[in-house]
Amino acid sequence: MRNIFVVAQNTFKEAIRDKILYVILGFAALFILSTIFFGSISLGEDIKVIKDFGLAGIYLFSLLVTIFVGASLIYKEIEKRTLYVVLSKPISHAEFIIGKFIGLYLSVFISTVLMTLVYLVVVAAKGGGFDAPALIAILLQFFEIAIFVALMILFSTFSTPIASTVYAILILYIGHSLDLILKYAQKHENLSLYFVKTIYYILPNLEKFNVRNLVVHHIYPSGASVGYSFLYAVLYSTILLILATWKLKHEDL
Repeated sequence: MRNIFVVAQNTFKEAIRDKILYVILGFAALFILSTIFFGSISLGEDIKVIKDFGLAGIYLFSLLVTIFVGASLIYKEIEKRTLYVVLSKPISHAEFIIGKFIGLYLSVFISTVLMTLVYLVVVAAKGGGFDAPALIAILLQFFEIAIFVALMILFSTFSTPIASTVYAILILYIGHSLDLILKYAQKHENLSLYFVKTIYYILPNLEKFNVRNLVVHHIYPSGASVGYSFLYAVLYSTILLILATWKLKHEDL
């Protein structure tokens, strides 16, 4: 655990020193504040518009932090050969990967919490009170972010930052479209249906974590649904981290 803690601590410090993190957080704050304007030009739906855009903004900018900070997380250590120095010490590949995961996840977590605080203040200032339901949507977002952090760590072990970013965007798009793709394939049953089903069960179904529109309309997921989403995120993240560990061992050889 000590090795994991040291790697996590160093990764966290490295992440919060990254200037792009503060640029993204700055834009996120401006976007959330700008929802006041969007709400003011709506027809009596200002609070709803602020919530819609605000929650979407928190999600989008959290993903940007994950992608831009995580894309080069391990790749640059492989490029600079510092990885081999670290692994020459009494630390296993699994400890290194888990430490990187915890450090990056913690930095994204804190960034998201800061954005959430700005959002809650804006909603309260506009007369919406304390938006407790939004915390449910953000909780499920944290589950999804865990998968994305693990995914970025895996990509970072074998691809360049630019390629990792492209892969992440593709996974993001497909992951939120899997249900629609499967429904379409089921209406046109042919050989492609088996391919779509394979993709459906292999790639992460990110739409499971999207309840932003629901909570804005006061429709809340059940406790069982939240628990299932949590287990899904833990299982999928674990598999990705195992793959990242295996790839890192292969890279080290």
